[in-house]
Amino acid sequence: MAGMIRKAAEADLDGVAAVYEALFDKEDREGSWTNWKRGVYPTRETAAGSLARGELFVYEEEGKILASMRINHEQPDCYAQADWKYPAEGDEVMVIHTLCVDPARAGCGIGQEMLAYGKAYGKSIGCKVFRFDTFEGNRPAASLYEKLGYPVVAVVETLFEGSIHENLNLYECLL
Repeated sequence: MAGMIRKAAEADLDGVAAVYEALFDKEDREGSWTNWKRGVYPTRETAAGSLARGELFVYEEEGKILASMRINHEQPDCYAQADWKYPAEGDEVMVIHTLCVDPARAGCGIGQEMLAYGKAYGKSIGCKVFRFDTFEGNRPAASLYEKLGYPVVAVVETLFEGSIHENLNLYECLL
């Protein structure tokens, strides 16, 4: 049975949080590549806030949540540092945040499907540009984005969640 991507519901929050925890468990064993911090970001509360704003989407297969992401028009402040290839503002831009796939299913195409969904969703509501980012040390994500043909537009510094220093690789494409 193939999975499906849909807007999240309240009943999905435990599944989303379980995927975050599975990622943190793997990073505890193998080293961190996301620069996310257990108990700081992302958390169940992060997902609940995204759900309340209607921005949380999940990948579900056979009743199990295997991935999630937040989709909106919100460009983090550090995006202003970039020399974007395609000028766009506000509702013209679709942004994916906190894309997280269950590490037990990494490499199965779920991340690729989530990105394709985000692009299609943005296009369907009239956005002109699709943007997203990843911590520069997140080689699994960067490898996926490069494999899909997304070039790094810029690398910018930020203080994520007010406490996590990181350099972000920024990506974009025209819709």
